[in-house]
Amino acid sequence: MKTTNNILIYGANGFTGKLLTQYLIKQGKQPILAGRSTKVEALGKMWNCPVRIFEAKDAIGKLADIEVLVNVAGPFSRTQSGLIEACIEANVHYIDVAGEYTDMLNVYRYHETAQQAGIKLLPAAGIFSVPMDIVAKLASLEVVNPTHLTIGFASEGKPSRGSLNTALKKIQDPGHVLVEGVYKKALPGRKLAAFNIFGKLIKTAYHPWRADLFTAQLSTNVQNIETYSAFPAFVVKMMHGKLNWLRKLILNRLIRFLPEGPNEKQIKKGKIYAKAIAKNANNEIGIAEMRGPDAYQFTVSTIAKLIVLSLDTPRLNGFITPSQFGTEWIKEIEGVETKAYQLSDFTLH
Repeated sequence: MKTTNNILIYGANGFTGKLLTQYLIKQGKQPILAGRSTKVEALGKMWNCPVRIFEAKDAIGKLADIEVLVNVAGPFSRTQSGLIEACIEANVHYIDVAGEYTDMLNVYRYHETAQQAGIKLLPAAGIFSVPMDIVAKLASLEVVNPTHLTIGFASEGKPSRGSLNTALKKIQDPGHVLVEGVYKKALPGRKLAAFNIFGKLIKTAYHPWRADLFTAQLSTNVQNIETYSAFPAFVVKMMHGKLNWLRKLILNRLIRFLPEGPNEKQIKKGKIYAKAIAKNANNEIGIAEMRGPDAYQFTVSTIAKLIVLSLDTPRLNGFITPSQFGTEWIKEIEGVETKAYQLSDFTLH
């Protein structure tokens, strides 16, 4: 039997999975902890939560009593399809924390089938598209018929071991830029830009893999989009083909000695920043800014809110972007501030 408390977290033994489990428990929920490893069993005993062990590709038939499945198990190229197909078969809403453009393409393949099943597909939850999608929508509403979007993002905080490993492995791989409605290949770090977000000047480099390259187009219908992120200086050098010796050293030797993720004290100190600049053919400019809590705190808080919105918004189904629920809900997340305004002239530098 399905109930609104039947939330399954796939990949519950990972860093984000553990944080999300604890957050939902504090909200009075008892999520079902799942994954492909028996490590989940120990967490189930510790938190008094039900446990299920299965491979993502074998998920069909295992979700009959579930309302919402949250996938926090990467690499998402291996887990998305099997879990989404199982969600469609069992009429279960699907949320994940995949963060790349290619992941969005994969999920969007199931858009029409999910609509027919009456379920929502919400990839790239948390910091992976929510801040950028919300500011993109807000900025686009400040001008008539925007044609260009530039979106910047920064996170002050420690990355998890898994996130760092994934980033460094593909740091020189080409990604995309949206030009006149066509996704064209673009190299990481091909441009540098600075964003003033709530009075803080943040230096960034072009980030060609981000999920919001896809979600922001759906949300705003803008056909020219560039995405930038703040990276440490040594990472930008790696994007340009330098410091390969250091990259190999970190990946092959040092990364195993890093902590799984930031500790509680570090999470409390962390911050995220996002900004979108929308421009139209008349050179009218709309700007939106956001700042919020640490990336991991923001992620689990927004996932919890998106679970509620998924269950409470029956009119929306298929592939859903965060701003399709509106832009006001983000203000309910503790520590989040937004503002949107117009400028008569603006130069990105």
